[in-house]
Amino acid sequence: MDCDCSKVIPSVPLERPDAGETKYFAYHNCKDLVVGGTVVDNSSCGGRFCDRQIPAGSAPGGIVACGCFHRRDKYKIIAEHSLGIPCKANVNESERVTVSNFRSLRFDELLFQSGSQRVFDSIEPGDPIGNRVLRASVSKLVKFVNDRHGWTIVGWVRTGTVKDANEEGNRDAEDIAAEDVRPHVTYLYPTDASDVDASEIEEYKALRLTEDLFRKEMKKEEQRLNQAKKQKRS
Repeated sequence: MDCDCSKVIPSVPLERPDAGETKYFAYHNCKDLVVGGTVVDNSSCGGRFCDRQIPAGSAPGGIVACGCFHRRDKYKIIAEHSLGIPCKANVNESERVTVSNFRSLRFDELLFQSGSQRVFDSIEPGDPIGNRVLRASVSKLVKFVNDRHGWTIVGWVRTGTVKDANEEGNRDAEDIAAEDVRPHVTYLYPTDASDVDASEIEEYKALRLTEDLFRKEMKKEEQRLNQAKKQKRS
């Protein structure tokens, strides 16, 4: 049974730390999570307890060794997402920030029923139709949780330091806080686990992507695109 994270982890908004400082953030019952830009890619690990996240500081899309216990060398397929989450105005004036390249096996297990590996394998890199179907499925499930109890989002952010551009060439110049703030999300899951209890929630079960459902949606999307092309030519 999942623990109630809202009772264990206090809510702390995402805000800009001081130079060289690291802060954690946590939201519970977040009902305006946005997940987009979903693609599938290889992960660099699949070891015991591995959530397949990208190690902090690694290059997006790169094969980077992680620090998992009992690391495996066999690469595992994982979905990669772009997240839109709330933040303080000192991070972004719109009080929203984008977190790119988020990967999580636990999050993916919400989205896909058994056989998701076959769903992933059927999507070729850069396949516009496959990725469109995948993203539509993700959006429906995210909205489903947004409309119920919302999400728990936990992560951390660090403000790095850089040399003042006005002091270029001066080795003794003091470091100043970097303008770029890149939050890292380490945990993303529905705040109330009953929202995604597949044994009880038929609506949720119907939203999870299966191999058969994926192929049906692919066929529909191909037919829609072909029809749009015919109308454009006529």
